[in-house]
Amino acid sequence: MKSTGGSTPPPRLVRWWEGLETWVQLAVSFPIFAVLTFLINIGPFNQPIPRSVLYGLFEGAVLSALMAVATASERGRRH
Repeated sequence: MKSTGGSTPPPRLVRWWEGLETWVQLAVSFPIFAVLTFLINIGPFNQPIPRSVLYGLFEGAVLSALMAVATASERGRRH
């Protein structure tokens, strides 16, 4: 990966996302990830609807947590 070395600021969307509190990031990202993983489970993976709902909730929570950890790590690296 190319390192910017601090010479160029991150894009405005990244600065906005990093400026949000962690609970807000989780509140925004969880529904998106839950619906996305639900659709993946019901579509390409051909899972039954109840199982897809459970998988969507679980996988959405895991992906949201990973996003929050990665954002905190990047925010700490920049500041």
